[in-house]
Amino acid sequence: MKEKIYLNDWLYNAGIVGFLKINSHLWEVKDEKIISKDENLLKISDNYIDFDRKIFDGFAKRFFDYAFNQYGRYENLIKLFEEYIEDLKFLDFEENYENLKNKYFKNQDTDFEKLQKQLPLEIFDRFKKILQGFTLLKKKLEKIPSKNEIKKDKNLLIKLLERAVQIMEKDREEFWESDVQIYLRKIYGQKSFLNRAVNKDRFEKFFNEFEKPLKDKTTKKDKKYLCISCMERPAKKNTIFDTGLSKFYGLNPDAINFVWNFNSKLPLCEICEIIYFSYFAGLTPLNKNGKTVFYFVNSDSSVEELLRQNLLFEKLLNQDTSENLLLNFFTQLILETEHRHAIYTLQNISVLELDLTNEMMPKVYSFNLSKSKAKFLKDEKNKELLQRLSRIYYKIKDEKFSVLPETVEKIINNSLDYNYLNKLTRIYLSNENKSKQYETNVRTYHLQSLNVITSKFLSKIIGGKDMPVSEKELWHIYNRGLELSQELRKKNAENKIQSISYKLLNALRVGNTNQFMDVLVRTYMAYGQEIPSSFVKAVSDKEAFYSLGYSFLNGLLGKENKEGENNE
Repeated sequence: MKEKIYLNDWLYNAGIVGFLKINSHLWEVKDEKIISKDENLLKISDNYIDFDRKIFDGFAKRFFDYAFNQYGRYENLIKLFEEYIEDLKFLDFEENYENLKNKYFKNQDTDFEKLQKQLPLEIFDRFKKILQGFTLLKKKLEKIPSKNEIKKDKNLLIKLLERAVQIMEKDREEFWESDVQIYLRKIYGQKSFLNRAVNKDRFEKFFNEFEKPLKDKTTKKDKKYLCISCMERPAKKNTIFDTGLSKFYGLNPDAINFVWNFNSKLPLCEICEIIYFSYFAGLTPLNKNGKTVFYFVNSDSSVEELLRQNLLFEKLLNQDTSENLLLNFFTQLILETEHRHAIYTLQNISVLELDLTNEMMPKVYSFNLSKSKAKFLKDEKNKELLQRLSRIYYKIKDEKFSVLPETVEKIINNSLDYNYLNKLTRIYLSNENKSKQYETNVRTYHLQSLNVITSKFLSKIIGGKDMPVSEKELWHIYNRGLELSQELRKKNAENKIQSISYKLLNALRVGNTNQFMDVLVRTYMAYGQEIPSSFVKAVSDKEAFYSLGYSFLNGLLGKENKEGENNE
């Protein structure tokens, strides 16, 4: 008898993708289709997969291998230690001075002689910091030289690093088990073989508790309850769907007030349990601002689409780790859908971002695109405008935000408007005033690009009509603002730019056309300049007022094109 599992909630779907990835030897991608290599063992159907229990033969080894490779700590550290050894040996030759200085002390003033003293101590500090989170290696190294001994003889550090590499290679199996436990414990908590009390034979424990009973069908069943997930198979005895499977899913046994009759038991069958337990492999990890976050693309159209979309996301992630990731993914998905003669509308797709180091709920980027919005994102000129916002960020106190993902999210959620532009302009001004609370690398050219994309979005997607002023006209007004800014600087009136800008920004925030025009007229008259005729539209057309007003303001705040920015 085969087991059948259907698409379900997003975590279960991540489990299905993970289960398929762990068993990737059983399928292949052929002509953009997911093809099963042996349908008697695994069959991928429309909204379900079914498989024979023979699939669990060797599952524990594949499960551990996948987690070990996804964590990647072991291989990365061996590579890093070998790099340290090489750099310490290179330190004897002055021709390597520039490279080593830039690598370890980029912003410090040091000569070759100082570098020879500083580098061994710097590498030693970094190595000791790694050992603080690597108990097994620290324990096996036993005696570690003191900083003073390293200072006198750097060869002691080279020998220490060589010994660390030798130990890791010799005891790879032990590190393999240990790293899998450490990695998955962060994701699941301390269930079963992940418990801190278990410090040896983790693989054997996993094999005996999961692979063997699944393969032999010897799991003890609950006589009373069906599985709460599939509602078909009898529940596994003494197994409940609790927060041990996920920090944000399931029910904590203490939360009895939330359930009927104070019974917090959520019975789960052995098959659904192993599917949920595979969800880590369905996630795609990414280092974001020094922290690993995980992504999952969820959709409920079909298992093949679900797997295909996550493989596409993973592929793009490996090619490009810039802030263009989500935009590239959405665009690529639209193109692929079009290629398969599908309609432009993509429904019920969402990208989930998970920070598994805390218990915060996943961040969801919904992806339910109308035909017009799909075309809008696919448009080459719009894509180019959005790409200009990549790598642009702002900080409020110590929290950092990236502009492009926020903009894309707002487009998808229909919430992009001039309030966002107003906020970024204020942060830009605060940064110019050396604020300690705000920081940004946004330039006025980026603000103008955001202004154009916002104007296009509000006109075409929200309003369903063409822009009240052309993109060319917006850049023309931007340049007129830039010209006035340069005129003020020539007349040593640069200090007035910010006060004028704040008045214009306030008028734009509340949509006060009269106030804006009043400031504009007074400024132009004071410096004997002619007001751009395009502002006649701003007085009569509210939609034109915002796009023209921000164009002028962005230009006024702009400086010389020091970095060759193209103002079109």
